[in-house]
Amino acid sequence: MKLKDIKEPLLVLLEDAGVAEEYLEHHDSQFSRRAYIRSIFAYIEGTVWNLKQVCLNAKPAKGIRKMTPSEYTLLTEKTYELKNNGEPKAQSKFLRLPENIRFTFNLLNKLFKGNVSLGVGTENWDQFLQALDMRHRITHPKSSSEFQISNEEIEVCKSVFSWFNQLVNDCFQLWVSDSIADNSNI
Repeated sequence: MKLKDIKEPLLVLLEDAGVAEEYLEHHDSQFSRRAYIRSIFAYIEGTVWNLKQVCLNAKPAKGIRKMTPSEYTLLTEKTYELKNNGEPKAQSKFLRLPENIRFTFNLLNKLFKGNVSLGVGTENWDQFLQALDMRHRITHPKSSSEFQISNEEIEVCKSVFSWFNQLVNDCFQLWVSDSIADNSNI
């Protein structure tokens, strides 16, 4: 896996979120607020999936043991069972986003001897959880009032977008500092 294979899909998702943010700045409405929130979570979820592909394809840093079978299985986001004929059957496994992010960054830190901190228990993490609740609220509303996004809520989402961008940047810096990004395989 080349660095460009990681970067290119992330740039598409990042650009979508950036366009949604620009639209929000010029056309602030409840629609643009909801579109912005959806786009940043598409970026976050897509990035987490992409980072998991890095883990699946990476050569661990020297002195690091390979991942466990359970870590590998969680990276694939699959569960397995047997069909009546004894053949294995794979099914998609839904992983809750907060736990999925924690797992992915923990494994990235392990495989690359990193120290990228999510800041669990800090204001950044708490804001991420608040923004995720907003995203769930507007995606699965129970009433029409749940579509409303306040000024304070949109500021929380902007902060989360910035925080997550910094985490992704920290990952890229980790790879660059480890001389991984010189177009060699990750």
